[in-house]
Amino acid sequence: MKYLKRFLLIGVCLFSFSAAADENPFSEHTSARSLFFHGGLMNAFNGSIREGMYGLEYRHRKFSQWGLVPAIGYIKSNAGAEYLYGDMKYTFALNEHWGILVSTGMGFFKDSKLLDLGHTIEFKSGIELFYQFNNRHRLGLSFNHYSNSRLSKRNPGTESLTFGYTVPF
Repeated sequence: MKYLKRFLLIGVCLFSFSAAADENPFSEHTSARSLFFHGGLMNAFNGSIREGMYGLEYRHRKFSQWGLVPAIGYIKSNAGAEYLYGDMKYTFALNEHWGILVSTGMGFFKDSKLLDLGHTIEFKSGIELFYQFNNRHRLGLSFNHYSNSRLSKRNPGTESLTFGYTVPF
């Protein structure tokens, strides 16, 4: 819960900052579809049971006046955990090339031998710091938190830390 409060506070602050800007330099990128390839660590901050992970995400073009971008993705860990999800994203411009992307969504999680999140349904919230090149490709570092939001008595939650590359098309 403390992560959710921090995430919401950061989101409100960033939204306030972004709302003051006249034009988002990333609107051309969010108006296109893109693929996000990423890899890193699942359970990233638990030193005893970290798992390598990789994933692929399809990001649709923005669909609303608020610039919300729907996405679907798949993540697999080296120890067998899998996560199929859908989420919504919003991009905040820091300057012409740097930005922050926030996301929230839900999906279906299959436990691994090393990681049991307590329920099949898991909610995801995340933040990505990225650099956008002149060709609209992005390189970024993402942090995500996964939780079943007390759908079951067992709700350990976990985090992932990934490095990714986004290609628009």
